[in-house]
Amino acid sequence: MQIKKSRMQMEQKQDQWTALKDAIDGEWIAQMAHALVEIPSVTLQEAEVCRYYAVQLDKLGFAVDRREVSEGRYNLYARLPGSGNGPSLMLNGHLDTIPIGDCVPCRREGDRLYGRGSTDMKGAMAAKLGALRALKTAGITLNGDLWLAAIVGHEQPEAGKDGPLALVEDYKSGRVGGDRILIGEGWNELWVMSMGTMVFTIELTSPRGGTHTTYVPFEENPIRFVGDLIQRITAYQEELDAGASHPLAGTERIDLGTVEAGDYFNRTPVQCRLTGTVRWGPRARAEEVLAELRDLAAPIAEAGQLELEVSMDHEREPFETPAEDPAVQAVAQAHRFVHGDESAVTGKRIVGDANLFVNLGGVPSFYYGPSNETAHSDGEWVSLSRLEQAAQVYALSAAAYCGLNGSRK
Repeated sequence: MQIKKSRMQMEQKQDQWTALKDAIDGEWIAQMAHALVEIPSVTLQEAEVCRYYAVQLDKLGFAVDRREVSEGRYNLYARLPGSGNGPSLMLNGHLDTIPIGDCVPCRREGDRLYGRGSTDMKGAMAAKLGALRALKTAGITLNGDLWLAAIVGHEQPEAGKDGPLALVEDYKSGRVGGDRILIGEGWNELWVMSMGTMVFTIELTSPRGGTHTTYVPFEENPIRFVGDLIQRITAYQEELDAGASHPLAGTERIDLGTVEAGDYFNRTPVQCRLTGTVRWGPRARAEEVLAELRDLAAPIAEAGQLELEVSMDHEREPFETPAEDPAVQAVAQAHRFVHGDESAVTGKRIVGDANLFVNLGGVPSFYYGPSNETAHSDGEWVSLSRLEQAAQVYALSAAAYCGLNGSRK
């Protein structure tokens, strides 16, 4: 009798999942994505797209919480209430884009939607709307709450991550909820870990000031010690390559982007400046990595009798959400149902908002998106069929994690 009851429950769940998957309207999502891409929304200029997205949530019957980040710019929050006896999930993503530049204009061509923001990440934001719409259309009742957050201020550094940071504040104050955050960015794989990153600057300053190079042996020229420092950084990367490798993201990385020294062809420089990035795994915090950079540069500064200053900017601590986490497993289950195969579990050297949500908000977070291959490119596009599949995965992930029709998953 118990086996028969269990089989009936499994069949009922299969039917519910199939009905929910079929409730996803791919054409509706394609039209919504097209409309979003047509609205320019470079970071700090998101007002129009915020208004449009809020109207769409209103049309779907959601009470929209418009959280002002700065004048005319809003994080938008909506909640699909559950019965109250299950865990809650937030679907998260950003509405702003990088500058349009020479990107191809918005157009639909076959399975592709072109235009700035199509893959990063207005397509995914349309898919999230499609998932919420399907949950209502299919008459699905979840146990836990399902939240949707559409935020601003993600892309350009001028915004200082004001949208994501405002969301962190709203988590802490209880304005929004969600035991887990699923960000609709990246590839259709489970991106559960990112290295930490910082922009660092190393400054070497000569106490003697600028001097005619004729009167200074080259072995004492501060530029010579810049060369030594670059060689030391090269050796440091070789040490990292030979050291511990994270199973998902590989070895740590240090890079230089700019080297500045001198103001005249026959005058020793007063100050030499090297700026770059360093990416590290969960083994350390940002301040510890900064101390390692100081230790790396200190012997060279001392040898050249140069004053040393090492500083950091735009630092993000690493994060990792275990692959065994129930929300990650719920998305893996949904992916399997939609695609018929296993989703890859990956980590990245690049960082995103999950680094902030985990380390500042204390909310386990991870990514699953429809695509990322053309993000930030002049030929940006997204597959409309993959948007439909992503919406199916988002809806089924909510069913699996929050619980469906009174059954806790």
